[in-house]
Amino acid sequence: MAAVWAIWTHPHRSVARFRIGGMVVLFLCAALAGVVKSHPPLEIIGDGRGLFSTILAAIVASRIYGTSHAGTSLKIIRISLWVSLAVTIAASIFKFPIAGRSEAAALFLNSSGAGVSDGTRYLTPASQMAVIVASVVIALLITNRTTLRKAAPYFVPSLALSFFSFSRNSFLALVVAALFAIIAARAISSLAVIARLSLVVGFPLLVLTLAHSSLGLPGGDYVASQINAFSSRVLGGLDSATLADDTSAIARVNEDSYLTAAIAQSPISGHGFGFAYRPPTGPPGSFSATKGQYYGHNFYLWIMVKTGIFGLAAFLYFALSPMLQALRQPKNSAVLGLASANAGLLVAIAFAPFPNDAGNGGSLAVGTLFGLLIAAIATKNSEHPVALPRIPGDTARSVRSERYARSAESDPTGTREAALKKDGVSAEPKFGMI
Repeated sequence: MAAVWAIWTHPHRSVARFRIGGMVVLFLCAALAGVVKSHPPLEIIGDGRGLFSTILAAIVASRIYGTSHAGTSLKIIRISLWVSLAVTIAASIFKFPIAGRSEAAALFLNSSGAGVSDGTRYLTPASQMAVIVASVVIALLITNRTTLRKAAPYFVPSLALSFFSFSRNSFLALVVAALFAIIAARAISSLAVIARLSLVVGFPLLVLTLAHSSLGLPGGDYVASQINAFSSRVLGGLDSATLADDTSAIARVNEDSYLTAAIAQSPISGHGFGFAYRPPTGPPGSFSATKGQYYGHNFYLWIMVKTGIFGLAAFLYFALSPMLQALRQPKNSAVLGLASANAGLLVAIAFAPFPNDAGNGGSLAVGTLFGLLIAAIATKNSEHPVALPRIPGDTARSVRSERYARSAESDPTGTREAALKKDGVSAEPKFGMI
C-alpha cells in the first residue's frame, strides 16, 4: 500500500525508475522461471518475498526523498530505534522474550562445543536498520558533516542496538562505512581523520571502559558481562584461528560450495526462485532439512543461483553503481552518508543476506537505503531539486523549503530556483537531521 501511495502521489525520477525497474524485471523473470521449472510454489514465494520487499521499500524511499514525508520518516525511525533499544535492554536484563531471534552471545567451536556467555545477542526487526543508521552517522561524523551533539539522537540507539546484536557482520559494515567515507571525502587531511576517528570510536570505548571498571556500582557486573561477550564473540571471532574452528563459519564455507556447484549448472540464467541448491541435512523438520535448502548466507552467490550472471549484474547496477557515482560527489553530505552505509552493507551481505530478511525487517531497511541513495544522486544531478528535509532547530529553513516544494508544482519554469536562493536555502539536499 505504501508503494502504491508513493507512486500515485509523488513524481518519479527517471534514473531511479530505470534502476528499480530493472530489479522488477529481474524479480519477475526469476519468479516465472521457478513456475516454468515446476519448483514448489511456497518456496518460489519464500525466495522472492525478500527481494520483492526490498524493491517496494526502494520505490517508497526514492519517491519521498527530499519531501516533508522524508523528514517525518526520519523522526519515526529515530523514535523506533529508541523504543527498540529500551525493550532490548529490558529483555537483556530481565530475560523475557522479544520479537526476533535471541541466543547466547557465544560461538560454537568444533574444539570445545557450545560457548558459555552471560550476554544474549538480539537480532530484532530494528537491528539491520540500526546498522545502516549507525553507518550513515559515523560517515558524517568522520567527515565533519555533522556534530556529535546533533547526531546523538540517532547515533546512540543505533550503535547500542548494533552492539546488542553481537554480530561480526554488523561490525564489518560499520568499519567499511567509515573507510569508504574517508576515501570518498578525499579533501580531508589525515590528521583531521585521525582526530574524528578518535572521537567517534574513542568516546564509546571510554564509556564502556569506565563502566567495566565500575564493578562496585549497581549494574556494573551486567555491563562487564556484555563487554566481555562482545569482545569474545565479535572481536575474538574475527581471528583466523577462531574462524577455522567456528562451526558457523565452517557451515557457510560448505554452503558456498553447494551454491558454487549450482551456479555452474546454469550460470547464465540461473534456476529461478524455489530451486533447492543443496540436499537436506540435519534432523527431520529442522531448518537445514527444510528451508535451508533454498536459503544462502552469501547473497551474491544466492542471487546467481536463482537468476544467473544477468541477475547479479542487474543487482550490482541497482546497488553498486550509485555508490560508485557517489565518489564523484564528495561534497554532498546526503550522498556521502548513504553511499558509505551502502558500502558497508554490500560487504555484509556476502555473509548475511539482509535483502532476503523480509520477516525481520532487513529487506525494508536495505530497500530504504538503496532507494534513498538512488534518489539522492538523481536529485543532485537534477535540474530542479526538491525540498530539504526539516532540520531540528532551523524552523525558518524548513518553512522556506516546504514553501519552495509547493511552488515547484505550479512553477516548473525554473524561477523557483531564484526564489530559493533569495530565501537563502541551498539547492543541495542535506541530511541535517542526523
